[in-house]
Amino acid sequence: MNHKLTLIAMVLLALLVAPPAAAQSTEQPTTTATPTNAENSTSMLAVDDRTNLVEKSYNRDSGVLTLTFESQRYAPVQLLVIEDTDASTGTATFQTANINPGQRTEVQIEAPPNSRVWISTDLSRQNGELHFVKTTEGSALLSGPWSGADVRDAASASAAGVALMVLYRLVLERSAVNKDGERVA
Repeated sequence: MNHKLTLIAMVLLALLVAPPAAAQSTEQPTTTATPTNAENSTSMLAVDDRTNLVEKSYNRDSGVLTLTFESQRYAPVQLLVIEDTDASTGTATFQTANINPGQRTEVQIEAPPNSRVWISTDLSRQNGELHFVKTTEGSALLSGPWSGADVRDAASASAAGVALMVLYRLVLERSAVNKDGERVA
């Protein structure tokens, strides 16, 4: 009886010490693009020759997408939110913001998860271009990007789970609680 309690205590202690399985990164995914404007290397997206998107953040709790723009001129920016659905019809949200030259301007727009926000200026429309950013990347329950530490943690947790099941089966067979199997000597 003491051996069974000791073995169970050791298994529980091993579970408490085991590392967490597959720790996911908490960074928000970002859409990256090479800027066409060579003067500003920090931009995520060149909306036109003189207007750049430099930062994007999405708050899942409030459903608000915050976009930060820089421009070398006064530029009205149009934002159009379209939710990615399988429906054949729907509605979209539209907003216009004015960007002042030489300074960063934050624009907030409500956008549901898994939607695209289309961005345009007067110059980008003259060039026949529209750009977009996504509020979220992928639709998987657990999505990457994964690091080597995440893979190591997942492997060690799965190995600990296999070892736990082997020990559990061994205790069942040894203690003769399981009447179907043979007793292990």
